[in-house]
Amino acid sequence: MRRLPSLLWFLPILLLARPARACKCDISLSACNEVGASNLVFIGTVESIEPAFLSRSNQRDGAPLQRLNDAYAEARQRHSPATLRQLKDALLKVVPGLPDDEKAQVEAAKTPADVMSLFNAAADRGLKVRFKVRTLFKHEDDDDRKANDPKEKNREEKDEDFFEVSTPFGDCGFDFQPGETYLVYANAEEGSDSFFTGSCTRTRRLTDAGDDLAYLFFYKDHPEESSRLEGFATTDARYQIDFNQLHNPDAITSPAAGAVIEVQSDGVSSAKVKRDAPADKNGRFLFDGLPGGDYVISALASGYPSTTQLPAGPQRLHIAAKSCARQILLLRKSD
Repeated sequence: MRRLPSLLWFLPILLLARPARACKCDISLSACNEVGASNLVFIGTVESIEPAFLSRSNQRDGAPLQRLNDAYAEARQRHSPATLRQLKDALLKVVPGLPDDEKAQVEAAKTPADVMSLFNAAADRGLKVRFKVRTLFKHEDDDDRKANDPKEKNREEKDEDFFEVSTPFGDCGFDFQPGETYLVYANAEEGSDSFFTGSCTRTRRLTDAGDDLAYLFFYKDHPEESSRLEGFATTDARYQIDFNQLHNPDAITSPAAGAVIEVQSDGVSSAKVKRDAPADKNGRFLFDGLPGGDYVISALASGYPSTTQLPAGPQRLHIAAKSCARQILLLRKSD
């Protein structure tokens, strides 16, 4: 799991019982690895967030929460049937959608701590976010059935106009906003048909998802040419020591910015590939839309094509179909 519990953002009540703790992500994945690790990938617009009291968009009217805080403080200081009743009423106004059995538990609570434990339980369940699906890239449970039954495919596509995805309440949850559109990576909750996502995934606003969308375009519409090659050009010979394979980096030490990276098919192929692109300021390079096969990758001096100096490579690698590969090119510092 890549999600750990964390400090809740805005309720002073809960701060009395919960330690301050930032969300720690155990690993971070590249776009294609995130797709492979996810059960559900789609673009969707947020239609609703439940329970409403946990949504940041509903914090503008903080009066109900403030009354709950005040009632809790009063009930702790002067515990009596009257103050306990006020606390219960305040809680039911903040969380009006409690199931009947939980409302009965609120009514049966004997102490302020009992009442707030029910509030904490509601918060611990997190938020349920309903999305209107704009583009569906992956729904793992249905892939095989749809491939074998066109009628089933058409029926399922109609049913997949909406998805409900849960996210934790707090730093490990994702801050969805009603009306905003997102690229969502989600996983199935064990033993249920529900999905969840969080801040440790690559879920993000669609506006910020350009790098992922380039890969997903080929993944959806041209699956046989959906492999991705990404990597870094560096002049630091210690990169193998410093490079953390569990985290997808945005940069590498001593980047060889501007070096032209060339990738081409190795051997006989009916669809020969030869492309080049400059490494960015972080030394990163990226090639999408590759068929599976054997390739040769080289770094050319930044003056290419005027100069044909070859400071790194050729390096041979095999890229499996519908996969991603990572390569580090070590350049001589003099180049």
